Amino acid sequence: MRTHGYSASELSSFYAALDCAVREAAERNLEVSIPDMVRRLFQAAEDGERDRACLVEAMFRRAGRASAAA
Repeated sequence: MRTHGYSASELSSFYAALDCAVREAAERNLEVSIPDMVRRLFQAAEDGERDRACLVEAMFRRAGRASAAA
């Protein structure tokens, strides 16, 4: 997972997506750690994703599956 080499604009967008995802996780009472969310965010970014809504969704994909399995 690459966490360097992004522009200031990209990092700002990533931070906004993470902030949104953290608030949404709290509202939905999801048990997903911030380090896991950050890993998922940067994996999606490494795969080329830049859309904020898609980045937020990427942070919840595995969390949603884990909640559905419980």
